Amino acid sequence: MESGSASPSSPEPIVIDEEPEKPPSILAPRKGVDLVLEANDDWKIQEIGFDGVEKYLKPETFTDQVGKLARRVEWMKLVGSSTPYENAKIDQTEELDDEGVPSRKGEKGGTNVELVTPEAGPWSSVAKYLHESLSQLNVLLDDLSVMKNTDYMKALTVLDPITIAEPTPEHIQTMRGTQWIWKRRALQEAVQVLDIAQKQRQQALRNLGLSVDYIAHLQRTKFFEELKEMREIWRVRKTGDYVYGDLSYHIFGWKYDTPNLFDISRRSLSNKFETSDLSIIEVSVPKDLARRSMLVVKIVKDDIESGDLFRDPKSNDYAYSYKEVDAEKVKALHWKDSLKWAQNTLLLRDTFNTLCKDAIKLRNRLSIIRDNVLLIRLFDDYLLRFELQWFPFEAGQIHEEGDIYLNRVLREMIIGFECTKFVRPQFFCSMPITHLPESLDLRGCGGFDARQIADRAVTPRSILDRMLDMAAHRALVNMMTEVAELMCGSSVDPTIQYKWLHCGRNYSKMMFQVVSKDYDLYLSGMPSFSSHRMHHTFFASVSSDGITIETKDGMLIKCDRDSARVLYACQYCVCIYQVSMFAMVCRNQWITPFQTLYSNVYALDDKGNPAPNILLCNQAATRSILFKFHVGRDPEILVRRFVVNEKTAKPEEHPWKKLSYRKLYGATFCKKVDALLSFLRDC
Repeated sequence: MESGSASPSSPEPIVIDEEPEKPPSILAPRKGVDLVLEANDDWKIQEIGFDGVEKYLKPETFTDQVGKLARRVEWMKLVGSSTPYENAKIDQTEELDDEGVPSRKGEKGGTNVELVTPEAGPWSSVAKYLHESLSQLNVLLDDLSVMKNTDYMKALTVLDPITIAEPTPEHIQTMRGTQWIWKRRALQEAVQVLDIAQKQRQQALRNLGLSVDYIAHLQRTKFFEELKEMREIWRVRKTGDYVYGDLSYHIFGWKYDTPNLFDISRRSLSNKFETSDLSIIEVSVPKDLARRSMLVVKIVKDDIESGDLFRDPKSNDYAYSYKEVDAEKVKALHWKDSLKWAQNTLLLRDTFNTLCKDAIKLRNRLSIIRDNVLLIRLFDDYLLRFELQWFPFEAGQIHEEGDIYLNRVLREMIIGFECTKFVRPQFFCSMPITHLPESLDLRGCGGFDARQIADRAVTPRSILDRMLDMAAHRALVNMMTEVAELMCGSSVDPTIQYKWLHCGRNYSKMMFQVVSKDYDLYLSGMPSFSSHRMHHTFFASVSSDGITIETKDGMLIKCDRDSARVLYACQYCVCIYQVSMFAMVCRNQWITPFQTLYSNVYALDDKGNPAPNILLCNQAATRSILFKFHVGRDPEILVRRFVVNEKTAKPEEHPWKKLSYRKLYGATFCKKVDALLSFLRDC
């Protein structure tokens, strides 16, 4: 019997007892095949550059897939090659012309073909034209995208002439004139359009006018725009229907103090407010701040030539009072100017009061306060003068008086003081656990007790203390500059030059360079000195306490604040240079062979003033020459016969003869020395 057709009488199959299925164990190993699921739309690699950068092809979208499949369909087979676009019925017996189009022989025996309206409707021809136009636009967009992404392809403008032959000058001039005519016509048309619009707008404003609601809307919009701009700079608050602002300049501390508030209101303008320069916002500042101010800092000398140090009560230059302010004129000003001037007045007034309080607390300086003028002793007979000047609350330029540098430094210090947070934030720090007293704790190599810590702590200084130091340094810098200019102008040989190496607020350093004119030329042919240039340098350090001259050897000459001592010290350094240069010239064995017996830059003259000197002797030991370099004067030259034994020789037999330095031959110091040594070499 075939399988699947067993009768009921057929014997039943033998069933073999199998073990029951056990539940799958969690720890049992899994059976099956490991599958890895990955995306099938990975970007294909287009190319790999020489630098290892891979360029990928963007995966095709659903629209691209549909377009690719649509291009595979052979539409001509489905529709037919002879079917027209209009879906007309064509007689099969009709003759076709050479191009495959049925010939229409209307009146000459031909049959007229009746067109059938397509199923798309009567607008199929319009759709055809739109489709063709869209195709042309797509082609144009493709061309533009290709030209945009290609560097060597550029599109020409419409007005650029495209000519194959080289244009002639007459043609170029003609084309330029044509272009100018086109541009002029375009500008004239634009001007006409704008003029018509402006005339219509003015006519509407003059005759027809604007509605009250529209004007209120414009004013309200402009008011909120300017109020938003004001809030970016100033503190503005609204309480109920009252809008006000704060003129205070403190970053930390109390805000919206009553004396420093200004009112904000909306100005009612006419219909022509759009062309007006007035602001829609008007502010009313406090009357005591309705004046322009300037804090002038100046260094004056307490003598007769300085004039009146205080303000003349009878002068009308600063006789301005805030009680004379017209509130309507203040409201007529722009809020940007009025608020800036009022806050500046508040800042300078508080600063002047602070300076006066600090001046009273000083114990070692004398100060006088009168008529908005503060005079405080700087050093010697110099005074530092602070004056708070007031000007009318109106637009205009204010001439800045006093020392501009000190004015700006004071302004910067005030702003820096307001931006500094002196209260340190609290934080936890680790400390050693010990039971020793404070006098024995932390007494290692770097440990300090409470007194030493207090001595080394940086204590805050007031603005007046720092201003006094800066003003003293400023005065000494001006003094040092005057001395340097005097030395450079008065000294012809050697030539003196100076420059500032460091310029700070409390410390500056100047370098002087002394060069002789003919020294390089005189030693240019010597092999031992060809690479040596005799440049002598010394330095001047200017601090708040005084001026210090530092020689090339490292010797410090403290001149304090005396300009005469500074000039004397600089001239002494020039004398040292002349001694050194003279010693180098005497060592020339080719022209003036002289032997240096001794040289002393610390020598003194009969009056105890510094006078560096040098003593020479010629090779024949017949003449002795003594040069004495006095500070601020010409060198003193003494000549006598050489003394072999000074103990047995009598002074009257070998007296010193003085020579005139100005009568020596030569215009410079080197030439005079060379002429003198050449004359006394063999005599």
